[in-house]
Amino acid sequence: MQTPAARPLSSFKVLVIDDQQQMRQIIRESLYRLGIRNVVMTGNAREALKAMHVENVDVVLSDYNLGEGTDGQQLLEVARSTNVLNPTAPWIFITANSLRNDVLAAGDFTPDGYIVKPFTDQLLCRYIETLSARKAMLAPLLHAIDAKKWNEVLAVAAGFIARGDSLSIEGMKQKANAFMKLGRFEEANAAYNAVLQLNSELPWARLGSANALRAMGRVDEARRAFEALIATHPDYASAYDALLEIAEEQGDQDAALATARAVADLVPNARRKFRLGAVALDAGKADVAVKALEHAVAKNKGSVTRSHQENVLLAQALLDNGDPKKALAVATDAAKQYPDHPGAQVLSKAVCAQVHQCTGNTEEATKLMAEVERELVSASLADSNKLLIAKSALATGRLELGQGLIEAVARNNTDKPLMLNAALRAAQGTAVEGACQDIVARAGAEVQQALQDLQLAKRNADFIRAIDIGETALAVSPANFHIQIELCTLYLVAMGRACGKPEHATRAEDLLTALDRKHPNHTRVAAARKFYRERLASPVTAL
Repeated sequence: MQTPAARPLSSFKVLVIDDQQQMRQIIRESLYRLGIRNVVMTGNAREALKAMHVENVDVVLSDYNLGEGTDGQQLLEVARSTNVLNPTAPWIFITANSLRNDVLAAGDFTPDGYIVKPFTDQLLCRYIETLSARKAMLAPLLHAIDAKKWNEVLAVAAGFIARGDSLSIEGMKQKANAFMKLGRFEEANAAYNAVLQLNSELPWARLGSANALRAMGRVDEARRAFEALIATHPDYASAYDALLEIAEEQGDQDAALATARAVADLVPNARRKFRLGAVALDAGKADVAVKALEHAVAKNKGSVTRSHQENVLLAQALLDNGDPKKALAVATDAAKQYPDHPGAQVLSKAVCAQVHQCTGNTEEATKLMAEVERELVSASLADSNKLLIAKSALATGRLELGQGLIEAVARNNTDKPLMLNAALRAAQGTAVEGACQDIVARAGAEVQQALQDLQLAKRNADFIRAIDIGETALAVSPANFHIQIELCTLYLVAMGRACGKPEHATRAEDLLTALDRKHPNHTRVAAARKFYRERLASPVTAL
């Protein structure tokens, strides 16, 4: 693999992002002294994203604090995840030393470099030249990753590994990551362990190995590996995120809340504060939820990543915490901020209805809930939002609506114990509490029985019966991940058997598409996608 020729600095186009005009000017003057004349100046995240869409920039120099709204880390995540920035363009933070840990512990998207203010022209020059040269060398690999061509990533990574130089580790890292994306988890784990043989303390390799163990179903081993990683690298946020997901999957409310609090304290950005607020609200810890969600709302004010969810959940948390006046103000403001968003409108009205009912204005509460019921048809809502509306319905005497929403959520989430707990909490102290308890128990029992019958049919190699059972179970619990993935796997197995039919491939693809949309990074979905590709490529075998 040939080394690309070094580019002269004068040929670079640099994007500067800083909310302080004086600082932008200082950086531009430094770049001018280095011979770089093509400089694009932006003062906030929206301007920066617009520039990235229009300009093919070679380097990004960004502050971490960008004033009100999106911070530099959020902007980096948006730019990388939406592919608006060339993958070979280095992202360099030029910011205060006190923010270094926030940046480096932030998660999946980390900057390529970090320069502490004040800086010299020579330091800036060295960073631009060194990081640009490295990314130019990695260009074939980075472009393949950007295009999500994982088999191509494996092929290109092999070339970097064979070099035996400083880029070999990057090749090994991306090889392991490609195996994960392709659902080849044992190979991924072996690739991560090969890196750890060279350096046993690399946190990303330890994280990757733990994720591979989790994907292989070795959840207890994975949890211990994540905990060990945190013990030696207590500022590694992604390990906390994984532990939080495990706690939620296993229904451990206390562990979920403690982990969400720990990672939100470690990296107090809007995304993790919002996650803490949501977990705390589901756990009935309204005071914790209020503090976290107030931080998230303040952090996301004017941000390109903001949504109505933070405001609505904050309003509900304030009401649950005994502050109806402030809850009404926040909910009303959410409706004003998102006038064209059906979900924001219906959720805002639902919280306002709760507030009015709580403060004795039953006429206004009744009117608002009537509007909510009419508008529910056109609003696409997450199950957590449906529970918020269920609470409002039950609070205002619309028992049938509230119970129906709780039943829908319970049936959709029979595999999510914390969501079921939240559903029961929504009905607590109401006239339908007992009925809702029966609904949740019955839905869980029906799905559990269906899964047992399905497994029995599989063991007897009666795949057609297993498929029928799976489809019936999916009708009972349409969003149940375990049913969806089991049913998808059954269709994939049937494709390779004498009982296979052309429509089995179509149904498997439909289920995979739905799973990809709802669980885009789930390892079992990646494994099913790999199985699907293999089935399409292999002939039918006899039973």
